[in-house]
Amino acid sequence: MNSTEIWKDIEGFEGLYQVSNMGRVRSLDREDAQGHRIKGVVLADSSSGRGYRKIALCRDGDIEYKFIHRLVATAFLDNPDNFPQVNHKDENKINNVLSNLEWCSALYNNMYGTRNKRVAKANECPVCVVTSSGHHYFFGSAKKASELLGLNQSHVSECLRGKVKHHHGFLFEWAV
Repeated sequence: MNSTEIWKDIEGFEGLYQVSNMGRVRSLDREDAQGHRIKGVVLADSSSGRGYRKIALCRDGDIEYKFIHRLVATAFLDNPDNFPQVNHKDENKINNVLSNLEWCSALYNNMYGTRNKRVAKANECPVCVVTSSGHHYFFGSAKKASELLGLNQSHVSECLRGKVKHHHGFLFEWAV
């Protein structure tokens, strides 16, 4: 395995920031508005809330947040078919090393690896639905609850994952 770190300018931030094939981002040495020399550093990233790593880049006083996997792919991977998404081959959203990334279609990304198996397993778990009056109803799965209540399954899933508290007046809990 080649462990040589290669740095390339970030598109739109040339001379300010670079991304490496190892999934790191650094600022470059520069002068501030008062002419003071600022030494470049490797930047700390943060979570996007959906598991992806992001970085804050500043230019002319404006901050832009960028996903690191997309920065690596844009800088190092050809995209002759103009695919819109970047897939993590090992399904680990924080592993932004170049060898783990590939450009792909949305369909390919959604069908990749164990995603469908994980989603299917989650849909098989029993759920409890709590009405606004406090009544509890048991369903064999989130999918079944969504179908019988006429609700959007992705919104029910967001409730179960703690992203939102309720959907159409219902609370959802895993019944385990």
